[in-house]
Amino acid sequence: MSPAVRWYRHRYHATGYLRVVFTIIPRLPKILHPPAALVTAAVFFTLLKNERRAVMRNLSVVTGRSGWRTWLNAYRVFFSFCDFIVSYCYVPQASDDELLAMLSDPDRGAAIIDRCLSQNRGLLVWTAHVANWEFALRLLELHGRRVVVARMVEPNNPAERQLRDLMTNKRLCTVDLLEPTAMFQLLAALRAGDIVAVQGDRLLRGSGVTLPFFGRPTRFPAGPFHLALAAGVPVVPGIVVRTGWLRYRMMVAQPLWMNSEQPREESIRQAMTGATAFLEARLREYPQQWLNFFDIWPEDASSPVRQTCRTHQ
Repeated sequence: MSPAVRWYRHRYHATGYLRVVFTIIPRLPKILHPPAALVTAAVFFTLLKNERRAVMRNLSVVTGRSGWRTWLNAYRVFFSFCDFIVSYCYVPQASDDELLAMLSDPDRGAAIIDRCLSQNRGLLVWTAHVANWEFALRLLELHGRRVVVARMVEPNNPAERQLRDLMTNKRLCTVDLLEPTAMFQLLAALRAGDIVAVQGDRLLRGSGVTLPFFGRPTRFPAGPFHLALAAGVPVVPGIVVRTGWLRYRMMVAQPLWMNSEQPREESIRQAMTGATAFLEARLREYPQQWLNFFDIWPEDASSPVRQTCRTHQ
């Protein structure tokens, strides 16, 4: 097995810093949360220079802009990440009614998802590192099926395990993509009628499929689409975007079905093109909510997309 991918590394991604957040935030009046996040985002925007530069390079491609607007949008990425971390104090233990109260728009794509599930089969939800994907997972629980999350849990990092365990309950479980049997577990879940959720904007291993994304060749993992095709289930692209502090909107696309009568690679490429087109359109609207702190595109767009970044101590 290939070694674990480290998307970014810094000393602040540790249980001690999470403990500070989880101790202070619940005791702080909620009206003070956004001002505290503004200051916190400014501190980390200043300290994490490599992450800041990577975000700005990504944003320059997404928005086609440079200068002060890119600096502002990059700062807003850090602010969005503060909202995401603070949400761990509320989202994991929120009741169904409390989850729905965090929505700024009651249309959460439920009709699309229920229609797919009504055919007595599972469903693969393809999402990305946008705004608050953990909130999206809790919303999926409301459909009455077990939600199985495919994620990479970084070995030997207690902070990763802590965040994973917070988002685990009777209706929501995790399959670690680093496990040798991960794909078999996910396939079994889909065939059992569960909802499998996968983040598709980071390539963990393998060559992936290269697709045009913001006018540049970009590699995306094809594994989720191979899984859906093998299980005979649709892929539904969906993301959650921030509309305010701890306020969100679920955005869901129409299901993507792969035609087993087509050549396999052609069918998968078509579905992936639909999913990435959905993501590109949403990121054009909300570029400051794409929480990837590493270089998405290399300096030379014709070379393979880099999936690791420099180590920061």
